[in-house]
Amino acid sequence: MFGTAAMREVFSDDAFLAGCVEVETALARAQARLGIIPAGAAEAITHATNSLASGRETLDLARLKRETETVGYPILPLVRQLAELAGAAGRYLHWGATTQDIMDTAAVLQIRGGLRVIEEDLIAVRSHLAELARKYRDTRLPGAPISSMLCR
Repeated sequence: MFGTAAMREVFSDDAFLAGCVEVETALARAQARLGIIPAGAAEAITHATNSLASGRETLDLARLKRETETVGYPILPLVRQLAELAGAAGRYLHWGATTQDIMDTAAVLQIRGGLRVIEEDLIAVRSHLAELARKYRDTRLPGAPISSMLCR
């Protein structure tokens, strides 16, 4: 209600889920580099999540909603669907992570995206203000002493 379309998009449910998927994928890749899970599992997980990002696969949002209402948080239902997409490698998803780890990190990704939107808006405002300052730099102000105009 109080925000721009860009900011609402950054903090949408879809963006949060995408962040959770991104975190789960990054976790699997990092764990594979450290030898915690098999490299092939991380590759399969990455392939599965890339298929979501590209639109080749989709999450069953009705199922996700239903299971989230039952469990109370979206991570377990999300991990179940991601694991199904990853096949046998799906058992390595969420390895050693807590629900809060994933949700907090996804929220931080959203905050980072929100800060980018704010930065873009501030740059636009700064540019507009600089343009106005150049345009009106010689405009006299009522009540301003003439000496202040001469002391530039």
